[in-house]
Amino acid sequence: MATSQKSRTKEWLVQNPEQVGNALAHVIAQEGGREMVLGQAWLAAPGRLITCGHVIERYLNNPQQLALRFPGSGNRYPIDRIGLHPSFVRQPDQLVKFDVALLEAKLQAPESLTSPLPFSYEQEIKTNQTLWAIRYPAHLGQLSAHPRPLTQDGRFLGPLRVHDQFHLLHDLPLSPGDSGAPISDGNTIVAVHCGDTATLPGLGLPTTSIRLALWVDALRELGISETTGVQSDNKGWIFPALIAFILTAGAVAYGTSLFFGEQAKRTWNWSESKIPAVKLSFNEPISGYKFMEQVKISIAPQGTCIVYLFAVDKSDNVCLLYPQKEYNASLRKGEEPLITFFGNQKLVATPDADPCYLVVINGQASDAQALSSEVLKPEDYPPGDREGKPLVVKGSVLIERIKHLLESDGDKLSMTQFIGPHSVDSK
Repeated sequence: MATSQKSRTKEWLVQNPEQVGNALAHVIAQEGGREMVLGQAWLAAPGRLITCGHVIERYLNNPQQLALRFPGSGNRYPIDRIGLHPSFVRQPDQLVKFDVALLEAKLQAPESLTSPLPFSYEQEIKTNQTLWAIRYPAHLGQLSAHPRPLTQDGRFLGPLRVHDQFHLLHDLPLSPGDSGAPISDGNTIVAVHCGDTATLPGLGLPTTSIRLALWVDALRELGISETTGVQSDNKGWIFPALIAFILTAGAVAYGTSLFFGEQAKRTWNWSESKIPAVKLSFNEPISGYKFMEQVKISIAPQGTCIVYLFAVDKSDNVCLLYPQKEYNASLRKGEEPLITFFGNQKLVATPDADPCYLVVINGQASDAQALSSEVLKPEDYPPGDREGKPLVVKGSVLIERIKHLLESDGDKLSMTQFIGPHSVDSK
């Protein structure tokens, strides 16, 4: 159940860590004849917990060798399923990117009655902002003698790399065994602790006082819905979010809005972006459609820009959602929202959650049209009547092309990926 931020005191997670103790667990395994704590885990959805990918990496094919132990109650549960983040990778310099994993287990009371930890996608974090980790500490693989969860504070130091909004640096004094611990801004979870950086020579950060975390938004790729951010008074967002559930008025009502653009770069204290923000609105929550229910999408630009919205299916085909009929994808602030459909057939929801991509180009840049023609080229379109037909270019080729453009013109265009509208049932 979502809780309105208005009913909470400032930094309530820090002041009352015992209130969420039943949502905190250890990932444990039998090693050398004794039980070892491998890392931390926390409840993000009923029966679904988050930990670091490197914590469970060696057990991917043998989840039965692992268990979850909840220090608050002493209960332990076998792990039924492990899911790594789809972009999890261990680089040659040993940096693990998208170091997060999903654990599924059949929980009983009190854990089955416990609310997931509160988090909302696209939370604002500012450089030098105070953050807190909350967990039951482990030392040398064993539970420390603490009757309640502990919090430790530190600072958000900034992104790991300028154009990487997911991997974050912090200086919270965490230790081995704390990997997977949730990091909060005091009220909601904003990141997952991944480990120290001193063992990664490629980063050039020769100190254990600088540590690595993963932005909580990476959980979206694991199919985890945010647990806070529901708005009930139709007057805006509870959180300063890029993606938040709101009640929108007009042609698209009671749905989900996604707000992309310059606010994303301000979130990480980057230089002021000249790329206008764009809000997408859906007539239902993205994962709340019924099978074959009509999907409506509204595009609301916050400035002059060129917009492309497309989805990529499992066969790598590209469905261009906007623009549909016109090759000119330019939009201006204040234009009426554009309700889009898939060609002559209404866009409907199925269980397949295809990734969607929003590409926004600063329409006032001198080379905006040239960039636009590099994103989608004339030969990418199907010949003749293209309504209802996928593009000729494959999704993997198109995405790689846009990534190259981002390397050279990242101050003029942006690309944001999100899971597209889908149903949770099949009939």
